[in-house]
Amino acid sequence: MLDRLLIYSARFVLLFLLSAIGTTNVPAPANRTAPAAPPAPSINISSGSAAYRIAFASDRDRRFYFDIYTMNPDGSDLRRVTDNLAEDKTPAWSPDGKRIAFTSDREGNNQIYVMNADGSDVTRLTNNSSFDWEPSWSPDGQHIAFTSNRDGNWEIYTTLAPHPFGSAGVDADGSNVVRLTNNPAFDWQPTWSPDGRQIAFTSDRSGSWQIYTMSVDGSNVKRLTNSPGDNRDPAWSPDGRYLAFVSTRDRAWEIYTMRVDGSGVMRLTHSTAINQTPSWSPDGKQIFYESNSQIMAMNFDGSCQVNLSNSPATDFHPACACLPR
Repeated sequence: MLDRLLIYSARFVLLFLLSAIGTTNVPAPANRTAPAAPPAPSINISSGSAAYRIAFASDRDRRFYFDIYTMNPDGSDLRRVTDNLAEDKTPAWSPDGKRIAFTSDREGNNQIYVMNADGSDVTRLTNNSSFDWEPSWSPDGQHIAFTSNRDGNWEIYTTLAPHPFGSAGVDADGSNVVRLTNNPAFDWQPTWSPDGRQIAFTSDRSGSWQIYTMSVDGSNVKRLTNSPGDNRDPAWSPDGRYLAFVSTRDRAWEIYTMRVDGSGVMRLTHSTAINQTPSWSPDGKQIFYESNSQIMAMNFDGSCQVNLSNSPATDFHPACACLPR
């Protein structure tokens, strides 16, 4: 068990470094996959017409310490919402756009926290000696899924969310934890489907990183990807019909989409960069992602790719949310 934990710890460190350090990969061959959806028209990224913001992690104000920032979908109106000598990362918006869950090691080890969208009212949700990270809200705002090694292996759990939609909640202190996966593999990156019935996640239970779905109680596990290389970072489209994800199937870290049954794979990015952590706009017309430590935007068919960061800093893990009106 100790040997396996050391191996998984090393793999996590490598994955985190890949998300924090820009690098290049080998050129990718031409795309030969079938389209998952008809092409979208050109979309003008405009802060004035957008009813949502993007949260992301960055070290732009303090090298080697990451804080959470938010900005408009065109990169304007940048706001820093955490300020700690710590690593605050993996932001996830609540469904109503009022709160952000995130991972932080501000009290020693990585745990899950929740705060208001402006950075106020920070609440520590999990409190144990393990490593808890990658929060994901259920669509009704009542639960948060996350990854943890609290039972000696990397598994997916859920817990009640604090103050769901402004109410006090019940037992929302991180104590009511439910374990969903129980496998000797590395299960991580949970993300709820828009209808709240499924959770997509990444696992190496087949020997390489592949994308799976399961019911919210951990049953009915289905494998969606089955290709050479790694497949990870699943993200549901707002209508629940597609998943964006990252794959090395074409020998580079690229963004793809597929139908929720694993069919209709379409490659969106074609570069030598490390492209990862896709996140859909609330209307499903755009996908935001990280490319070599910069936050990028593109149409859902891969066209009109725009750099929103334009910064020498390390920016990563974008997440979108509708804003309360």
